[in-house]
Amino acid sequence: MPELKLEDLLAQPEEAAKRDLADAAAVDTGPDFKSAIERASPAERKKLRKMAEILKRAVKLAHSGHGAQAAKLAMRALDLDPESALANHVMGVALDELGRLSLALDFYERALNADPNSPDIYQSLAMTAWKLDMLPVAEKFLRIFLRMQPGNIDGTINLAGILRDQGQFDNAVELLRTTIYANPEHYDLWNALGTVLIESGDPVQAATFYQESLRINPEFARAWNNLAYAHDLVGDSRASIDAFDKALDAATSRKDHAIMRHGRALSYLGAGDLERGWAEYAVRLDPDYKDATLFEISLPRWDGTDPAQLKGKTVVMVGEQGLGDEVMFMNTTRDVIDAIGPEGELRIACEKRLLPLFRRSFPDLMIEAHASARVEGRDWRVAESVIKDKPPADLWFPMGNAARAFRQSLEAFPAEPGFLTADPEQVAHWQAELARLGGGLKVGLLWKSLKMTAKRQKYFSAFETWRPVLEMPGITLLNLQYGDVEEDLARAEKDFGVKIHQPADIDLKMDLDGVAALGKALDVTLGPMNATANLTCAVGGEALIVTPTAQGWSKLGSDGLPWYPTARLFHGATFGDWATPMKAIAAALAGRAKQAKAA
Repeated sequence: MPELKLEDLLAQPEEAAKRDLADAAAVDTGPDFKSAIERASPAERKKLRKMAEILKRAVKLAHSGHGAQAAKLAMRALDLDPESALANHVMGVALDELGRLSLALDFYERALNADPNSPDIYQSLAMTAWKLDMLPVAEKFLRIFLRMQPGNIDGTINLAGILRDQGQFDNAVELLRTTIYANPEHYDLWNALGTVLIESGDPVQAATFYQESLRINPEFARAWNNLAYAHDLVGDSRASIDAFDKALDAATSRKDHAIMRHGRALSYLGAGDLERGWAEYAVRLDPDYKDATLFEISLPRWDGTDPAQLKGKTVVMVGEQGLGDEVMFMNTTRDVIDAIGPEGELRIACEKRLLPLFRRSFPDLMIEAHASARVEGRDWRVAESVIKDKPPADLWFPMGNAARAFRQSLEAFPAEPGFLTADPEQVAHWQAELARLGGGLKVGLLWKSLKMTAKRQKYFSAFETWRPVLEMPGITLLNLQYGDVEEDLARAEKDFGVKIHQPADIDLKMDLDGVAALGKALDVTLGPMNATANLTCAVGGEALIVTPTAQGWSKLGSDGLPWYPTARLFHGATFGDWATPMKAIAAALAGRAKQAKAA
């Protein structure tokens, strides 16, 4: 084995590895010390027993969030025996906690080479592969583990979670149901079953299983967290907040607290409690929160509590989260400029594809692209181009912080439509192109996300559900959906008798300035709340947006989207009821088509 240097092992690109509690099926695992010692030769057992005391402390530290200390102890054990399977395994556990996932896999592999009969190493390999989204690999390792330890409940729960994340919901349910039949009082199994159902799109049934888990163990923090999530999906923010409170009371780790606080923040916002919601929303920047973007920016960060702190300063505003979030949070830019005043300067770092649109909208500002990368399962972002320019910047903040300062009530949102400026020449071009398609209302259509993972599918209606809308007379349909859509467009024409036109000479994914202009030129855009819908509304275009639930944090307790006065929302009576909003959208379109014809 090559020489190991602790400083190299601990030179981590992020502060901590983050476990996903939103689905919360994963169970913490570690090496079985007794089993490892029993498998050792008699000559090795004495040394292993001595090492085991060190390594047990290391595992305990790793599982309590102290990965660096755990790695130091594991290094002591490796100094005693560099080829020890147990020591390499524990070093992998410590590195996993530190977020050094690829390096953790290396140590697990060394451990496996030294002890190929250890089921625990296979489970550790599976858990780290899962975090790296290597789902088929994770499944393979867990199935080996379960062949070696049939009926192991932790392994069963983890395998069900991996099957769930691959969209194999029926297989995951059957696996858990069989195990629950033999272990009806195991609260974690009921929690895992609820999670499979909630990700498949059935939060009502999921809540029943979370409640059963909590009947058995009322102090099970993860089940309270997941029950809160279920309440939120069905639109009951108050019940969601209450469940998050109970989850936080029972949670013991920093990671758990960060995830639960983030969920509660969104529930506060969804309930219209903006003061507490925006304050709690700051947890999205906490490195202990698994989905936090980690910003490498060496400036003081403004937290959004006091706008007076911006006056006269050179301030950098950095786009955060997804593309749609960057567009939406630009809603506050005028307020930020006013707070800084004429003696200061605002600079913006945004997604590269947004540069033309943002620069046109704010021609007096320095606006450059930020740079992002995903390292060891975490998102990192830098904004060197706007920070190092002269004069040097004084402060920076992620865009969402400005909402805390300037959007404390619904009345604080601008009433006029559009806060970004579409290219007038491109708008005119698309108006002319649309006119060539003939009469009728010109309607843009979206229906899915580019990232249609098993977890995300429940938020989007199937293409088939759009049929009653697409068959409306008096409308001309234009595709705005980026990605692979040829099969759906062909199906619409063959099975529905509906032609959905493809706009010529535009890349719907990369040319966001053109997409914004097209959204402005159309009479109305239909679809879920994705990046294209955000762009359309941000430039003042009209959109009819379908959502899976009446609740949603970005609604901020209102009936619409305060960020976008030109957006109208449509939702079903229950989560996953797509027929009701489609019927309402069809009626709204009929009214708009009638108005257009009369005009």
